[in-house]
Amino acid sequence: MEIRAKVMSISGKVAEVCIIKENTLCVSCAACPKKMGVHDIIKVAAINGIEIGQEVLLRDTKSWLTKNKILFSLLAFVSGIILTEFISKIISFGAYHKEIDLLGGGLVMIVMLLVLWVKRPQYLFRIDLMEGRKT
Repeated sequence: MEIRAKVMSISGKVAEVCIIKENTLCVSCAACPKKMGVHDIIKVAAINGIEIGQEVLLRDTKSWLTKNKILFSLLAFVSGIILTEFISKIISFGAYHKEIDLLGGGLVMIVMLLVLWVKRPQYLFRIDLMEGRKT
């Protein structure tokens, strides 16, 4: 997903940008009172070389894994069951319990979801283009 925006302010490593709506007549964020709402100004990670008032192109920072959490957790659960079965073939537990397989699948799924939670992006969008130049 690509969104055009204009840089409103820069502070440290954070830039506030105003989203430019494509279907409106004016493209100036400061001149349009409709665009001064809370939903139109977002924070993104600042990069070197951007200036206030510059138009930028924003891209989504979500990876494939964060977009498909349900599929990823299902694959982690199945791989946890397979891993538990493999370990039970190597190491004899004395008796077979299917609860152990479900426990192994659940533990692997929880670990993978924790990894996804820790690796989540801090900002929803990143600056990709600055007035025709690739960053």
